[in-house]
Amino acid sequence: MKNNIENKAEDRRKNKLISKLPLFPSPFSVLLFLFLSSVLFTSCEDVIDVKLNDENLNLFGVEASITTQDEPGVFLYKTLQVNQDTEYPGISGAVVSVSDNASPANSVTLVEDEQKKGFYSVPQNVSFKGIAGREYTLTIQAEGTTITAKEQLARVEPIDSIRVFPSMRGNKLFLAVFTYGKETPGIGNFYKWDVFVNDSLLTNGQRLAVASDEFVDGNYISGLEVYTDFHNTDKAAEERKINLGDTIYVKHTSISKFTYYFYFQMINQSGTGSLFSVPPANIKSNFTSSDGKPVLGLFTARDVSVSNKVIVDQKIEDQLRKLK
Repeated sequence: MKNNIENKAEDRRKNKLISKLPLFPSPFSVLLFLFLSSVLFTSCEDVIDVKLNDENLNLFGVEASITTQDEPGVFLYKTLQVNQDTEYPGISGAVVSVSDNASPANSVTLVEDEQKKGFYSVPQNVSFKGIAGREYTLTIQAEGTTITAKEQLARVEPIDSIRVFPSMRGNKLFLAVFTYGKETPGIGNFYKWDVFVNDSLLTNGQRLAVASDEFVDGNYISGLEVYTDFHNTDKAAEERKINLGDTIYVKHTSISKFTYYFYFQMINQSGTGSLFSVPPANIKSNFTSSDGKPVLGLFTARDVSVSNKVIVDQKIEDQLRKLK
């Protein structure tokens, strides 16, 4: 009887504290959480951790991106056997260029990194960052084959701010990162959030955060949870990703519809058990090849808005501890 009374008192204490925390239910956040819930328990890697059929060996693969903050970067490689657990071999000697659809068009030829085989970037003293509203074409000539991809760089609204505070899951509490800002008017916008702690990316691989504007077109999004520091609460000191004194910031970025669904295909492929528990299947990329063979990977073009920085101070840490 005494234990029941004590438990109820403890529940009332937690509920009282929780009621003081901001609550931000929105269709946007629900859509994001549904995707994140699929991602958090898979072993996929961001962009191109795909399963291959044995007959689809020796294919070209490309990881490439351009943003309004960064110059274009390209990694060109060949696929390996499905049971090989080594890095894909980069391809040297390719001719790699990026152009836009401005009039007249702007273009740049990338150069290979002397230290990283298969990595191509803009030459020194050359600037070629993305511009919102333009379409970008990546062209690669390698081993007698021409590979191309096109991607539209959509505009993203500036992010207003971020906050870090506790988020309840069941009867457990974790620190989470919330964003605030206006959604770009017009249905058909897609987004990806990159969350950084001490300048290290948290939302890669198993923690992708993407969403569409299907249910929130043009609205102000107040408190969208883009990262939750799930961990074994019995081993918090070992497993927490966000700790006292850490500096957090978020890059709010636009992505294309193709890129948005590419990520979902990744989850569908990787979320069915172990890596080889089902017949392998390649994810369709946005590349085409002159030899007609499939090309693995993805070319992305993103507008980027960077948030304020939040330092996890004692006040934030105390909120987490009070609710435990």
